[in-house]
Amino acid sequence: MPALNRAWQVFRRCLARTDTTDASVEAARATATHRRNRLVSSVCANTRRVFRVFDRAMSWMQQTQRDSDRTRREVIRCERRANRKSLTLLLKQLSPEQRQEFRRCKHFHVVGGSTGERYRIRVDLIGNIDVLRPDGRVKYRLCVRPAGEIPVYDVMAGQLLHLQDPDTEQRFLQRGNVLSALPEDHICLRTTWVS
Repeated sequence: MPALNRAWQVFRRCLARTDTTDASVEAARATATHRRNRLVSSVCANTRRVFRVFDRAMSWMQQTQRDSDRTRREVIRCERRANRKSLTLLLKQLSPEQRQEFRRCKHFHVVGGSTGERYRIRVDLIGNIDVLRPDGRVKYRLCVRPAGEIPVYDVMAGQLLHLQDPDTEQRFLQRGNVLSALPEDHICLRTTWVS
């Protein structure tokens, strides 16, 4: 019971004090409320600033992503356009028989201008010239490619013109890297592409 008596005495003192100290309590409450309001407003202001910075960063990232996507689509569109133009140029350079063979098999045959050798030029980026034996099997392959990003059909058109020309065939063959022949069935199974 002593604890209950003590609590009762504290409660009575508080009641007695309220009458005399209402003004000081109100002032303390007002000060506390003012401090809390200032703290809340500064936190809110800082939070608003953080959100503004975050929103700006997000909009910048989204714009950068849109620009990157647009640039990538434009690069792809330009590459496709260049491939279509180079394919058109190649088809103009081919004879009707070579054109028909190219459309059917994705390769065409060329007879060398000075040597009379038979070559098969395939749609490929590396080692796409097959030097053929009289029976049609591959002796070896050649890799002759100019430096730089040139569409594959422009490369094939250049190879065609060099091999057919009696003056440039030998120099062209000297520049080529000789690769071993692949089995015929492996060449037929390789994936080729035409855009």
